[in-house]
Amino acid sequence: MRGARLYVAIFFGIVALIIAGLIQFDQIMATIYVFIGRASLDRIVSSPLPEGLWHIALFNIIINGLFLALIPLKLKGSWKYHSPFVAFMISMFSEMYGFPLTIYFLSGFFGTTPLVPQYVGYVWTFGHILGSTISIIGMILVYLGWREIIAARQEWLVTTGIYNYVRHPQYLGLILITFGYLVVWPTITSAILWPIIIALYYRAARREERELLNRFGEEFLQYARRTPMFIPRLNLSSRQNST
Repeated sequence: MRGARLYVAIFFGIVALIIAGLIQFDQIMATIYVFIGRASLDRIVSSPLPEGLWHIALFNIIINGLFLALIPLKLKGSWKYHSPFVAFMISMFSEMYGFPLTIYFLSGFFGTTPLVPQYVGYVWTFGHILGSTISIIGMILVYLGWREIIAARQEWLVTTGIYNYVRHPQYLGLILITFGYLVVWPTITSAILWPIIIALYYRAARREERELLNRFGEEFLQYARRTPMFIPRLNLSSRQNST
């Protein structure tokens, strides 16, 4: 029964990842349409921000929370490290579709006219095309990491595929996903939560590595020496020689 629930969770996690990726791709294409003149930026900027669309906000929160099912719980209590990620998604989409608190706060703080046109202009000319691209890369990392882990079934140290380049591709993927969303639609709450996400995933990675060291010993030490934790080495030729 537990195995069946796991497979169902994985299924919904993959579907959610695909849907989230398609949404990000659609945002990139929307900005490209603006650049090539197929859509009017002036018309978009002059349109009001979406407000009160809580059903869409809830849908996006659920979708982006579901693909956490692809992140295996390697140690007891691992779920607590995902709490800022979930809080980030709640705050992000609540402002994106529910109530744009950051925009109204900044408008009142600086005593200016509403910053809606400037904010929307930023999103459509810069935020979508850069932030959505970063988020898609993060989603790909989450999937590639899951594919290698599920094949190993925790029976051996995973060092192949994406794990040949970084030791924690899934945590890196989640960091990139949230950073991409922050670039697309920057909010005060999300900007505060993002460093916390980095700190907790770093802590989770260190905790898991202590367990891997106890389990695999010298094999893990050699792997850790040649493979970066989060940031891949750019000099691939020297990397290949070291392996």
